[in-house]
Amino acid sequence: MTGDLREQPRCAGRIAFLKLAVVAVIAGAALMSACSQPSDSQQTAAQQQQAADEQTRKEADEKAWADAEKTGTVAAYTAYLQNFGAGAHVSEASQRIVALNEQARKAADEKAWADAEKAGTAAAYTAYIQKFGSGAHVAEARQRLAALDEQARKDAEEKAWAEAEKAGTAAAFTGYVQKFGSGAHVAEARQRVAALETQGRREVPSIDIQKTCQAAAGAMVSLMGGTTTEQDVNACLDSEQKARDQIVKDRATYSAADKKQCMRTDNYLPSYVEWLTCLEMERDVRKMERPEQFGAGPWTLPKVRPAINTAGR
Repeated sequence: MTGDLREQPRCAGRIAFLKLAVVAVIAGAALMSACSQPSDSQQTAAQQQQAADEQTRKEADEKAWADAEKTGTVAAYTAYLQNFGAGAHVSEASQRIVALNEQARKAADEKAWADAEKAGTAAAYTAYIQKFGSGAHVAEARQRLAALDEQARKDAEEKAWAEAEKAGTAAAFTGYVQKFGSGAHVAEARQRVAALETQGRREVPSIDIQKTCQAAAGAMVSLMGGTTTEQDVNACLDSEQKARDQIVKDRATYSAADKKQCMRTDNYLPSYVEWLTCLEMERDVRKMERPEQFGAGPWTLPKVRPAINTAGR
């Protein structure tokens, strides 16, 4: 009994100590928790700062957008996008840039077209097409080019026809036909050529070139020996025929006096080759006698055609 009484105070002390230890542990844990977490006042201050920063950013965004709209240029909207890549007006800024670029392109297109219309030349329309290949006036520019080309062709054809008529020779009309095979005056040009050749053949006296060539070949045999060959005669005949055709072709370029002097059938063995040589020399001499038209010399005398009796050698 006495022993039990002595043990009671000892047990009570242990219990009290244990209670104090538990209390100390709980207090320490509470103190550590309080040190590791911000207080309510600190959290409120951080939230307020964040809200202020966000408000400042929004205000700066709106001001930058207002400035961009006030300026209204591609550069201004581009600057806004660069400074506020996630701003409230990014999409609208991009749309404004596209619209302004398209507007500038259309304005440049219209100005270039107006300049081309003002110039009215093939070079101006070609330059427009090259610069604005998909422009609003490309089809019209191509039509203008085609019309100008056609007009230039017609002008060149009319000029060539006027020159052919002024010359009035078979060669001039033939040259027109060769250059403008589907021209407006081709049929008439062919008729003129045919008429001139017919008239020329009537005006150029006829020569018995067979007799002339046979005699010429015989004369060459007498002078140089040998025998007359068919080849010699045929070569002479060919030269004579070509000379006659040339006289018919160029007869309008010879004066009446020269034709009377050169084209004489009463000469012994008349020759178209000799007539042509005479006509060309007389014509060229007349040119040299008119320095005010052809210049003041010196001149080169025309080459004399080979004699008919050596045509085939």
